[in-house]
Amino acid sequence: MVAAVIYVDPQTIQPVLNGKWHRMDLTAVPQPGEAVTMLCGESGEAEFKLSGEGRNNRVHQQCEPCDDVLRQRKGIPSRRDRIGRC
Repeated sequence: MVAAVIYVDPQTIQPVLNGKWHRMDLTAVPQPGEAVTMLCGESGEAEFKLSGEGRNNRVHQQCEPCDDVLRQRKGIPSRRDRIGRC
């Protein structure tokens, strides 16, 4: 049988840990069970599920520290700074 290659962009992977969406620096897709560390410093073991499965039971919050790191790297003000100025 010929392989069916499924391309995954590691930059679009957003893991859920403790009920929150996180961000990671990835250059490759982690293997199941591999330790991964989020931008905020939290870590866990990689586990893969279809995206719809994660949305069936609850709405996940965004990890604010991960968002702060990502925004700082891109030169975007943090959400809290922008909201506080309104």
